[in-house]
Amino acid sequence: MRKAVGVVGVVGAALLVAGCGSGSVDGKADAVGAAAGEPVFSPCDDIPGDALAAIGLDPTTATRDIAGVKQPGWNICKWRGASPALSVLATSHTLDDVRDNRKNTEFSPVDISGRTAFSYRENTDQARRNCDVAIGASGGAVLIAVSYLGTDPVVKDPCVVAVERTRALAAYIPE
Repeated sequence: MRKAVGVVGVVGAALLVAGCGSGSVDGKADAVGAAAGEPVFSPCDDIPGDALAAIGLDPTTATRDIAGVKQPGWNICKWRGASPALSVLATSHTLDDVRDNRKNTEFSPVDISGRTAFSYRENTDQARRNCDVAIGASGGAVLIAVSYLGTDPVVKDPCVVAVERTRALAAYIPE
């Protein structure tokens, strides 16, 4: 139960980055695909299995989206392996959107190969078991979310792990 709550919490909070959805009000249908604000980067497809294995994750545990349901404006992939779990969320929302979200706190700038990035926590993470890194990416941002799930012991600060994993995967995230 705790594992499910942790996964839903990380993904749900990430989706709160931009608030509720958008849509046209002029009676015209919204466009579909990347032109409609969908991210081009697909973590499940674009991050190689050997890169995941190198940071202690099992590539065969990849799960897309939230309970298999595509979230508009997001490409989401999650992996398990050596604790903690990792979620990578690509979005057309910007770093400013992440920073402006009142549900996020403790922003710290991070150098990821000269790219604009920062780590942060969510206000609801009172147990300090999670941390995210937001990095600027082509057409928006990519969030690297680290979560100690269930009763997994917190053996290393999640923000340190999130920064390490972001550095290891940055070469696969489009600039």
